[in-house]
Amino acid sequence: MTSAAARGLLLALLCAAACATAQRPPVPAIAYPPAPQQARAFYRGEIRSDQDVETSGFWHRLATAFAGERKPVAFEAPTDVTFDPSGRLLVTDAGRHALVIVDRSGGHFDVVAPTGEDALGLPLGVAADGAGRIYVADGLRRTVRVFSPEGKSLARIDAGGQLQRPTGVAVDRARGLLYVADTPVHLVRVLRLDGTPVRTLGGHGEGPGQMNFPTFLSVGPRGELVVNDAMNFRVQVFGPEGELRSTFGQLGSGSGDMSRSKGVAMDERGHVFVADALFDNFQIFDRSGRLLLFVGEHGRAAGQFWMPTGLALDGPLVAVADRSNGRVQLFEMVTEAELEEGEAP
Repeated sequence: MTSAAARGLLLALLCAAACATAQRPPVPAIAYPPAPQQARAFYRGEIRSDQDVETSGFWHRLATAFAGERKPVAFEAPTDVTFDPSGRLLVTDAGRHALVIVDRSGGHFDVVAPTGEDALGLPLGVAADGAGRIYVADGLRRTVRVFSPEGKSLARIDAGGQLQRPTGVAVDRARGLLYVADTPVHLVRVLRLDGTPVRTLGGHGEGPGQMNFPTFLSVGPRGELVVNDAMNFRVQVFGPEGELRSTFGQLGSGSGDMSRSKGVAMDERGHVFVADALFDNFQIFDRSGRLLLFVGEHGRAAGQFWMPTGLALDGPLVAVADRSNGRVQLFEMVTEAELEEGEAP
């Protein structure tokens, strides 16, 4: 190849590498609630596959351009979502029987799908401890699987053989506690991170502190446990020692009601976020259960949902597993300081 031809090929590759970044469509500007009301949240994009993960560096783009088109590695049925201490997104994908580790800044979309005896049967809830270890509830295998931050299988937790169908999991990083929603026996099991039982919460019923098929869980910034008490159509909040703090919610189709509640989370202000798979949105409540805002509606477009399930917070960032749309959607909440200053993030 002549030097002129080599220069021409290099220029073509440089152009292709540049274009590979430019082809990504812009994120639509969507505010909640819409103008002229004061915006409280903004749509920030979606992740469907490895092609939606931000990549850094010219040489990565050049290699992609040189390799040509390939089939993306995509979600099939993203079910639950959380953030690890480094801000990576951890997603269980029941369709792939896998855990997916998404590093948006590093450009990684790693599918952890063990085979053989280590295979995940039905990965549901996901959580991470302070060291970055990952906990996945396997509803079919009746265990909570523990993985290293890199996705290497480390251990199985079965609470001494007591787990019947673990669904939601959450970790209190400050206290070293693992919470597991054991749905068919209407309990949340409180364990040490090594699986040693500490206590149980719940018991079948409708009274305060009782539960009726609990599913998704999360731990708030101050160690409060948030429980989706699914078939009581309510959320219950417990203190770090297991004391009941609050209960709110009821079955209905009106504003602030619940129908098929799923993922839950709590922010620094004590606001509780609840994804609802029938309303196709997520709702935000204050500590007393007063509705503050809802985000989303049924559909496939940006900011719409089709059966949202898991939900997680990382500061003002909200990630929602939009299961039937095969994606994770990202939103950003406006902080109190920004509201006071009249600014948008």
